[in-house]
Amino acid sequence: MSFWVDIHAHLEGEEFLKDREEVINRAQNAGVEIIVNAATSLSSIQETLKLVERYPSLYASVGIHPQEIGDELPDFSILEEYVRKEKVIAIGEVGLDYYWDRSHIEKQKEAFIQQIEVAEKFSLPLIVHSRESNKDLWQIIKEKVRDVVVIWHCFSGDEEILQEALPRAVYFSLGGVVTYPGATHLREVVQKIPLSRVLLETDAPYLPPQSRRGRRNEPAFLVETASFLAQLWGVSLLTLREKVWENFCSIFGRKLDLRYNNKT
Repeated sequence: MSFWVDIHAHLEGEEFLKDREEVINRAQNAGVEIIVNAATSLSSIQETLKLVERYPSLYASVGIHPQEIGDELPDFSILEEYVRKEKVIAIGEVGLDYYWDRSHIEKQKEAFIQQIEVAEKFSLPLIVHSRESNKDLWQIIKEKVRDVVVIWHCFSGDEEILQEALPRAVYFSLGGVVTYPGATHLREVVQKIPLSRVLLETDAPYLPPQSRRGRRNEPAFLVETASFLAQLWGVSLLTLREKVWENFCSIFGRKLDLRYNNKT
């Protein structure tokens, strides 16, 4: 038995304040049985942990997003305390982002490396963010990641990076961007990703699939992106769902509760 998994969403945000429970119910009705909520700051970690305690289908990834990095680095020992919480299954969303702010690049790199070290210390997968920083991000991963799985959130790398990454424990998380008319090059690269390395995400409330552009994204819309990708790869929707579920369980199986372990 398999289920859809949204490996990356941000349901703790104010965009879902009025109807969060309905959003989660719509996701489950669409077959999205698990949502990994990716925290991006110390405050969003706290809100995320409240959510995953309340909703059985939610799990947490905890990290400090590069846009949250300024002149002073946060105290990552606090992050280590959060990592010990029962439903925390990954470190992230962490990485590099040169699109919004290029004045703290070196601090971003320091923060990224320190959070890689947290992931290694606790043997947790690492969910990484990259915007206009693929070369530097990949170089740090090659140099610093030793024993943990890397999940490349909203993957937008080129074929060169893809081919370098495939011999390593790297998975590629794909979302609504791949459906956009302007994403021709991305689709060319995505077609070369083995199904054994694919995960799916919404990044809700951001980046909805093409037919819902201009609207708030939510986990139920993941199935639309999945349908698009199934056609792109020439496989059935069921085959894609089974592969994504298999990939998710191979990475996170030991952290899932018995409710899901018994369904696999």
